Amino acid sequence: MEPITMGFQYQEYTRSAIKADAIQLWVGKWRIDYLAFSSPANAHKPPLLVVGGAFQNFTSYKYCVERIYEDFPVILVDLPSLGNNTQIAPDLSMEDLADLLYEFSLQSGLKKVHLMGLSLGSAIASTFAYKYPQATDKLIVAGIVTRPRKSWRMLVEESVRVLEQGRMDEFSQAVVLYLVNYDRMDDTGISPTARKLFYRQMKRLSDNECERYKINGRRLLSVEGLLGYPECDTLVTTGEFDSFTLPWENASFAENCPNAQFTLIKGADHLPQLEKREVSLDLFSTFLRGESLQTVGGIRRFSKGEYSQIERRRAERLVPCNNHGHVTSESRVGDRFRFNKPVTVVDINFFGCLLKLDEPGFSLADHARDCTLYMDSPDLKLELLVFDYDGAGYLRCLFKHGNIQAAERFTQLLKQGEYFLRRDKDEKVRRIYG
Repeated sequence: MEPITMGFQYQEYTRSAIKADAIQLWVGKWRIDYLAFSSPANAHKPPLLVVGGAFQNFTSYKYCVERIYEDFPVILVDLPSLGNNTQIAPDLSMEDLADLLYEFSLQSGLKKVHLMGLSLGSAIASTFAYKYPQATDKLIVAGIVTRPRKSWRMLVEESVRVLEQGRMDEFSQAVVLYLVNYDRMDDTGISPTARKLFYRQMKRLSDNECERYKINGRRLLSVEGLLGYPECDTLVTTGEFDSFTLPWENASFAENCPNAQFTLIKGADHLPQLEKREVSLDLFSTFLRGESLQTVGGIRRFSKGEYSQIERRRAERLVPCNNHGHVTSESRVGDRFRFNKPVTVVDINFFGCLLKLDEPGFSLADHARDCTLYMDSPDLKLELLVFDYDGAGYLRCLFKHGNIQAAERFTQLLKQGEYFLRRDKDEKVRRIYG
């Protein structure tokens, strides 16, 4: 197959071509891997640069390439430590990666590009668009946050910590449980087979892939906020049930961009391009063509005035019929637990709970990560990440889900009215709390 040379060397797309070895471009000591596709008719247009995330390889974007290829060139890019790029790059920040991407565009003679960043890649793509507006045409981001919330940071920290300790099976199950919304699987329809394949992918990570996960985790944790907000035409989207980067967080980014449109993809969570592929691809290609998103089915469009109406909770809060429990630390002094106190479970859902200590007195410094909630009815043992404590004795907690079977049992128990009641809609709840 002859390369297409119209200012940049493309190849025509085939399903075998996307499996080929990546082309390498070096910027100093850093290697950028890429594959570039275009039909001869589109080679003169600005290409779409797709920034790979933590685990996606080029074949993960096969269907995206096939759809966008009809209208624009597509360049798949793996920056150091991302995607299948095996370079270990612990010193590169998100801004550094955006700068590398810009250098790639300069060396490739690309005067203007469209950008797409999904999940981890969204921060890199948006930083590029903000810093280099003269080089940016349109921007697509999915799964982005403006300032990582404390509870989110604790989840990422915990996953890195478990991986560093070599607890590979627990790490693999936890990643699935963090990225797949187990509370809404009836809505998203993510099959047991898909979840099992995701788990196996995580468990089979090589030493290099594990090291790159830790690097990317620390890179995310180093982000205190975005440099700024791009002014180009921007599409911000995620799944309506995204429990990792919450819809309202994505909306907050869109609200700060002067030329952004915000949509939710119905029936999807954090990976809509995989879960609702046809809807996602229709959305992306319609936006890139400059057409109205009103023609796209399967999405919910928001105006800027509606962003504040988006639910901030990840799941409905429930009240246990038996709201007594106790919180115990997993560490001891001699034969005694360092912390062991009765609590009232004020409310609870799949992701976490609000607890009230019967005897106030808790140290976040000592026990934010080492406590477990025990409940007798139903019989539950839930490991905690405590991210907030106030002087009145209230603990705001996340659950450290690291076992898929236990999480699935918990999901089923939450649906049983004999154990848990809807807080705002059940008259019995109002009687309990008077």
